[in-house]
Amino acid sequence: MTGLGWFAAIIVGGIAGWIAEKIMKSDMGLIMNIVLGILGAVVANFLLTLITGGT
Repeated sequence: MTGLGWFAAIIVGGIAGWIAEKIMKSDMGLIMNIVLGILGAVVANFLLTLITGGT
């Protein structure tokens, strides 16, 4: 992961998962929020790297 780094992906993923849970009004739990947020951050980082051609 070249854009964010793993530690930053965990932090950003946790925050993104929590915000998404509040917007969707669901109750999935903290661990699932972090896991889904990290997965989203990894996928977004991969796609942005492909689009921008980052090395």
